[in-house]
Amino acid sequence: MLTKGIDVRASPTHNVGLFVTEPIPTGTVIWLPCTKCSRWSKEEVAALPAARFQALDTYGHLLTDGSLLLPCLGAYLMNHSCEANVLDLGLDFGLAVHDIAPGEEVTCDYATFVEDGGWSMECRCRSPRCRGSVTTEQGRDPDIKWAWHERIEAALLSAPSVDQPLHDVLTELSEPYRRILSGKTDLAQVSTGASVCAPAFVTR
Repeated sequence: MLTKGIDVRASPTHNVGLFVTEPIPTGTVIWLPCTKCSRWSKEEVAALPAARFQALDTYGHLLTDGSLLLPCLGAYLMNHSCEANVLDLGLDFGLAVHDIAPGEEVTCDYATFVEDGGWSMECRCRSPRCRGSVTTEQGRDPDIKWAWHERIEAALLSAPSVDQPLHDVLTELSEPYRRILSGKTDLAQVSTGASVCAPAFVTR
């Protein structure tokens, strides 16, 4: 599920992407896996023809239980950046880690999708910290994870006070979000073991 104020436009990095049409402040939840997202069970994934699996895996991602989820409402069109403005470490949703201005592309870091083992791509994000290539193994790199951790923790301070258009569905589906509402803004207190690869609504 994708928050409001985002449109699909041509992207300088890869075909099309998601672009902000109204200011989105730090701490806003941008997207989350939800019950409306299309999902294929582990058995259904195994039965998919190779070409079909490749097409789905390009836009979807594997979950820890072996199923494959395709984010709904266009969230699957979010492109990668090595300096992503949306991160999800320790959360089962993507959080804006700085203010995103109208016209700016919404990006996440594909290395967070750690269940897609062996996956890699050449990176064209052109950010000053571009890693040149992106692999799911990078999602387990302590230095990269610590950089994500610092950016998310800073953004969590704003999360309880900003307008959250996805509040209702987050309250229903996400235990980490409910912890934020209760006043916890330390990632160690907020994280439950859930992630975008293991959403709370799947694991509970």
